[in-house]
Amino acid sequence: MTDSGIGTLVDSDLVGEVWTMAQPGTDPVLYGHVEIEPKGKFPARSLQTFRMTYTVGRFGLDDTGAIRIMQRAMGDGGALQTNDPTGHNYVTATTSSGVPLGVEYSRYGAMPRPRWKVLTIRVAGGFLREGDEIEIIFGDTSKGSPGLKLQSMVEPNFEFKVAADVCAVGHYTPIPNTPNINIVPGEAALWRAVLPSLRRPGETFQFGLKAEDNWGNPTDQAQGNFTFRANMAVKGLPDGVEYSLGERAVSFEGLSVDEPGTLRITVHDETGAEVAQSHPLVVQDGPHSGYWADLHGQSGESIGIGTSRDYFEFGRNMAFLDALSHQANDFQVNNAFWAYLNDLTASYHQDHRFLTFPGYEWSGNTAVGGDRNVFYRTEGRPIYRSSHALLVD
Repeated sequence: MTDSGIGTLVDSDLVGEVWTMAQPGTDPVLYGHVEIEPKGKFPARSLQTFRMTYTVGRFGLDDTGAIRIMQRAMGDGGALQTNDPTGHNYVTATTSSGVPLGVEYSRYGAMPRPRWKVLTIRVAGGFLREGDEIEIIFGDTSKGSPGLKLQSMVEPNFEFKVAADVCAVGHYTPIPNTPNINIVPGEAALWRAVLPSLRRPGETFQFGLKAEDNWGNPTDQAQGNFTFRANMAVKGLPDGVEYSLGERAVSFEGLSVDEPGTLRITVHDETGAEVAQSHPLVVQDGPHSGYWADLHGQSGESIGIGTSRDYFEFGRNMAFLDALSHQANDFQVNNAFWAYLNDLTASYHQDHRFLTFPGYEWSGNTAVGGDRNVFYRTEGRPIYRSSHALLVD
């Protein structure tokens, strides 16, 4: 991973998944390699066409052997299909040598979690030699399909994970250097002004502002000069903000209101038009304040998408939350990820500002108690797993 870990490909050493221990060989050249075009950035929920080329490795690809292209379970991208060439998400596969192929898509069960969505491309007569190619077109528009419909959520490194069964034994070995694309936000559709819900007089809070695309993704494709208007006196609130292109959110911290009441803040552009209104912040005396938290998040190291660092960044800096806890299924949390997650949780924790709780989901089968959330107040505590279903450590 990079030093920041933000927007990077999920570190495979931290993912709770197990590949077959029996392999034809250890040299990656035996299995071939994969390329995808085009590369780059593509708007969420847009229609696209991608051309993937698998070049057969030294072992060849035997009769009834196959490659599998796998995607994560948690995503709302279009389901691949091979039956309607005029429909969305039409996919085709051909070989450079003319050897016939069978193509089948399964949304569940063909491979272990987290990669449930699987396109299997099988040699259906003959065999392939080293250097032969299989070309797969996702969103093949040649017969009228509008293309492949991408998922509605941003994912900086959306994987086309490829594995090969070169000896036709039913065991799939992952190909190194996973092809991936960058699914990015679309154009700004609306602005969001965000306040907490409940504070006591004099107690501090933050005010957040962001632009979202049509699918609710904070977008960096927005800019403008805005003024703020509040119906109550707010200590620390600036008159406005110059919102720069490339920002995905801004926040103003250390604000407070001295008197009881219900605060609203409106945001106005340079013409004076209102572009956003916050929801109400109730300021009143009482034993408690109100805080917002996401206490059950997952990421690509387990069953979700993106990195765990992306999750904490989004929650703190784009959702303007007060507390977070990552809750990966225990049988997918290997020792390396548990150590990493504890370090990550500690690095994001800020007393009186942003609370993080190290933890996991105890994920026993329903017959033995079902799922339970486990939260620790401090890092460095043990993990007691319900099973090692996807772990070897």
